[in-house]
Amino acid sequence: MKQISRQLSATLLLLSLLFMAAHAVACSAVEVEAPWIREAPPGAAVLAAYMVLNNTADTQSIITRIESPDFRDARIHRTVVEDGVAKMLSVEHLQVPAHGSVTLEPGGMHLMLFNPLRPLQAGDSVTLVVHESNGDSVTVQAPVVRMTDEHDHAHHH
Repeated sequence: MKQISRQLSATLLLLSLLFMAAHAVACSAVEVEAPWIREAPPGAAVLAAYMVLNNTADTQSIITRIESPDFRDARIHRTVVEDGVAKMLSVEHLQVPAHGSVTLEPGGMHLMLFNPLRPLQAGDSVTLVVHESNGDSVTVQAPVVRMTDEHDHAHHH
């Protein structure tokens, strides 16, 4: 009887683990590639994050927000140039086409991070959570990077 009870417990544990693994894999069709945050001067209230959002699904994905527990607020913006003046406009959501991608990069679409809850410098890591309209989300770690001419050139290409 003890043997059957142990086998049943082991089987139930295995099924639970398989269910959790399948759920974790299916959590989001969006994959985040190469996330990074530009290091800002000490005491800066605003930083910017960049990444590539890849959609592995057969249908469009809509990103409703990206947040970070390391900041008081985060908003997706895009940079536009009007009459020679660059300005940022808030973006309500990002549409990532089926099997396509959207790039958040310097000078274009990007994530503005407001009021860090701790001092951040190059080498630190920040948690970012990407939320989809269907309720799915994906959490990633983004390194804080000090920009040099070499790094700046590499991130523009």
